Amino acid sequence: MITDTGDNPPNILFVVWDACRYDYAVEHASFLNKLRSSNIWFEHAVAPSTWSPPSHASIFSGKLPHKHGTYRFTDSIDTPLVSELSREGYTTYGVSANGFASQRTGFDEDFDHFRYTGGRDLFLNGMDVSGNAQRILNNEGSSHKEALLDVLRRVPTSDNPLKSLANLSAVAAGEIAAKLEPLSRLPHPVFAPTSDYSYSPETNTRAIKSMLASHDNDEPFFLFTNYMDTHRCYKPPEALQRKHIGRSLSYSELVRLNEEVAATWPFAEQVERSELDESDVEDVRGLYAGEVETVDGHLQRLYHTLETEGLLEDTIVVVTADHGENLGETDEMGRRRMGHEASVSEAVLRVPLVIAHPQLEARTVSQTVSLKKLYELFLSPEQLLDSNGRCVLGLVDSGLTASQYPPKGGVEDTIEKYPDAPQSDIRHALAERSAVAYDDGWKVVAESTGVRWAGTDDTKQPYSAAPERLTATVQEHLSQLEEADRGLTDQDIQQLEALGYI
Repeated sequence: MITDTGDNPPNILFVVWDACRYDYAVEHASFLNKLRSSNIWFEHAVAPSTWSPPSHASIFSGKLPHKHGTYRFTDSIDTPLVSELSREGYTTYGVSANGFASQRTGFDEDFDHFRYTGGRDLFLNGMDVSGNAQRILNNEGSSHKEALLDVLRRVPTSDNPLKSLANLSAVAAGEIAAKLEPLSRLPHPVFAPTSDYSYSPETNTRAIKSMLASHDNDEPFFLFTNYMDTHRCYKPPEALQRKHIGRSLSYSELVRLNEEVAATWPFAEQVERSELDESDVEDVRGLYAGEVETVDGHLQRLYHTLETEGLLEDTIVVVTADHGENLGETDEMGRRRMGHEASVSEAVLRVPLVIAHPQLEARTVSQTVSLKKLYELFLSPEQLLDSNGRCVLGLVDSGLTASQYPPKGGVEDTIEKYPDAPQSDIRHALAERSAVAYDDGWKVVAESTGVRWAGTDDTKQPYSAAPERLTATVQEHLSQLEEADRGLTDQDIQQLEALGYI
């Protein structure tokens, strides 16, 4: 049992539900809603970007993408927030199932303890084979085969060689299946199209509980975790499948829905060919709702762990998402999208955000606020408690809130793989830029394609009627998001295919 010395600044538990949109969180996350009713809730929190690398980089640096420069598939992610907290005496922990918030981008480097949970590893108490392989790929530019052979040499000296060897075997089987199509048809997560099918939120929760139980309370802790339940692939427990879609699905049906309907470009191909079955889209939405409930249940378990370990009274809990998700609807700009590609819709940019602590009074912040402002909050947590939460109003951007969609790269490879998807959409997603600004109920969008859009309350308005400071800001941000296009190597393409992005 950990006891509170009362001498430390507050602990911080920072929970990211990857790709969780605001409206589904409000409707389906009962424990999150219980927290928001008695803590600080933000009604219009905005992701600084539309996908994981630039959004995480913004949260951990306090900067927009055009300033931190992390937005290509192969960019590293710096975490100055972690370094600052370490200098302030925090022990820093990371538990992430996100393939970008991991060793493959160097995201782990500043943490004292880090566990990647998004691979095919079978045992948490075995070597982190996926994470170690990612680190080797990132640092040495090796092939997957070379990385796994390097890990193999380390297995005999690991804490649990047998379970480490089992983890290595599972990861290697997945790599082989990715190259041999007959193996990929086997109905088992190890042989699935991506390692996402092997992910379980239970691994995250168990890793976090273990870290909290072993933490030395002489120092405060900062613990970051990314749960991938609300990011494709969607595979909630059978009970939640029956609740939301009226039946439980076979493994092969889950794979079909995730790979042919919930995936951005296969969805776009079906729309283009007029072959889309709308009942499949409804099933995807039901699975997504089930995943919101799933991750919400794990949040409740983490909260209970803080209580049982005697940590709740001295821990600030922050829950949000790095971005949201389109689920096949037509957005306010008239675009029908699945996923978070080629879109700056409210379904993608508006995310849940709650800040909880037993000392805080219930407060709802209605103004628009960017998640990049969390950087400031994390560096002055005592101020949050000393002001009884009033300082959160300082997180509200003076004048406006901005978000950016930088170019990712990989256009030609994606067009080659998905020939029936509209090429304009692919180029929009991977080569073009978008800038968004919010203020006083307005949302203004400018894109490098020449598109300009303005609206209030999701209703389109004449662009000329939008506040000049917003139109000037989005134009400035477009110019700052330089193309700097660089090609992807064969190894980059291989890694992105393994992550399900190409």
